[in-house]
Amino acid sequence: MGHLIAIASGKGGTGKTTTTANLSVALGRMGHEVLAIDADLTMANLSLVMGIDDAPQTIHDVLAGDSDINDAIYETRYQNVYIIPAAIDWEHVKRADPRKLPEVIKPLKHSYDFVLIDCPAGLQMDAMNAMLSGEEVILVTNPEISCITDTMKVGIVLRKAGLAMLGFVLNRYGRSENDIPPDAAEEVMEIPLLEVIPEDRKVREATLEGVPVVEYDKKSEGAKAFMRLAEEVERIAGMKARVMY
Repeated sequence: MGHLIAIASGKGGTGKTTTTANLSVALGRMGHEVLAIDADLTMANLSLVMGIDDAPQTIHDVLAGDSDINDAIYETRYQNVYIIPAAIDWEHVKRADPRKLPEVIKPLKHSYDFVLIDCPAGLQMDAMNAMLSGEEVILVTNPEISCITDTMKVGIVLRKAGLAMLGFVLNRYGRSENDIPPDAAEEVMEIPLLEVIPEDRKVREATLEGVPVVEYDKKSEGAKAFMRLAEEVERIAGMKARVMY
């Protein structure tokens, strides 16, 4: 049985989608069968980062009752990695019912080693339904105090909802001399720091090319950090679902 992991944050633009894409490819390279799901129903970007264009069936069609979930699963160019993309037009957004996310996503853990859910930011209804589709959570934050505190609040809510907190990723560290240091961020978050992803132009270049940086430039500092993250997730996934905070 696989692991259902929600990738969440308190603010938009922290790098949830980048983290989901790179973690998926890294885990796939390690030999795991991985399914990445774009559950951000209004700001879908995962398919762009993963190089999937114009998918005929999406998570929106499933949530609207027009398609079966298995018809919306696509093989990517990356080893062992599959994706359920989201639509980007408003007509699909209007018809999709986010309340159905948990019931359509949870059964997928029987078919994959890891199911990674790219969630909307915050605690609105669509975000909560996406996050509650998971059983474990990785929070993604930038090294700014407002972002860290907002993400901490999301973690508190999800922990009370019964999800296991794997820890958090401190993303884009080093772009400002005012960045909150990792040890201070961990003290505020009150959950383990899984990995620090440095500010790296190669990550931005990879995103523009529609390729995760772990494939775009394996020797870059960003790629190395995402590979370390995958190794840590492989090690601890499932453990904290059994030993809750």
